[in-house]
Amino acid sequence: MYPVLFDISEKIKIYSFGTFIVLAFLVAAFYVRRRATRTLQVDAAETFNLCFALLFIGLGGARLLYAIIKYDDFSTDKMKIFQVWQGGLVWYGGLFVCLMWLAWYLPRHPNLKGWAMADILALGTCLAIFVGRWASFLSGENYGTPAADLPWAVTFPPDPNSQAVFNQALHPTQLYHSLHGLILFGLLVWFMRRAPHSGRAAGLFLILYAIGRSIIEIWRGDDAARGVLFDGYISTSQLLSVPVFFLGVAIYMSRKAREQEFGPS
Repeated sequence: MYPVLFDISEKIKIYSFGTFIVLAFLVAAFYVRRRATRTLQVDAAETFNLCFALLFIGLGGARLLYAIIKYDDFSTDKMKIFQVWQGGLVWYGGLFVCLMWLAWYLPRHPNLKGWAMADILALGTCLAIFVGRWASFLSGENYGTPAADLPWAVTFPPDPNSQAVFNQALHPTQLYHSLHGLILFGLLVWFMRRAPHSGRAAGLFLILYAIGRSIIEIWRGDDAARGVLFDGYISTSQLLSVPVFFLGVAIYMSRKAREQEFGPS
C-alpha cells in the first residue's frame, strides 16, 4: 500500500490516488479515441475533447456526491471539496452527472454518432474502472471486510495517510472492482461483435455494472465512508444500483425495439 508514491518534500507529495485517476483517464481516452476514429470515422481531437470533458464532469459529480454523504466533514472546511487528489469520490455520482450531460450533448453533435459513441464510451469506462480502482487499493480506500481464511486476503500496514483497517486480513474489494471492470470490457467487446447495433452495449454495461457492484458491496468494510442504510443492511451504492439497473434495461430494450422496427442504426 502506497498512499504517497513520491514524497519529494514536506509540501510536495505525489499521491497514488491522483496518479492512478489520471492514468485511468489516459488509458480510457486513448482507447475511445482510437476505436471511435477507426470504426465511426469520428475526428480524433473531438473524441479526446469529449473524454476530457467527461473527466472533469465525472470528477465533479463523484466529489459532490461524496461531499453530500460526508457533509459533516466538509461543512467545516468548504475548500476541502477541491482536494480530490487525497481521495474521496463516489463513482455513481460521476456516472449520473455524465449520463445526464451525454443525454444533452450527444444529440446536439450528430458528428459524434450518438448511441454508437455511447457504446464505445462504455468500453472506455470499463478500462477506466480496471485501472482506476488501483488508486483505491494503493491509497487504502474502499477496503473490504475481515477475511482471515481467504487465501488472497490483503493486510494493510499502519499508515497515517491511509483510511484502511490495519494489521487485519481483508477482502481486497478494490481489486474485485478492478477485475469487474476488466470482465465487463471483455463481455462488451464480445457482445458488440455479435450484436453490433448502437446503444445496446451501453444499456448492457449499466445492467451488468449495477449487478456486479451490488455483489461486491457485500464484502465492502468501509461503511462510514460509503454510507449505509436500513441499519447497515444496504449500502448507498447498492441503493443507487437499482435505478442504474433499470435505466440500463430501458436503454437496452428501447434500442432493441428500434432495431427491430427500423433496422440497425
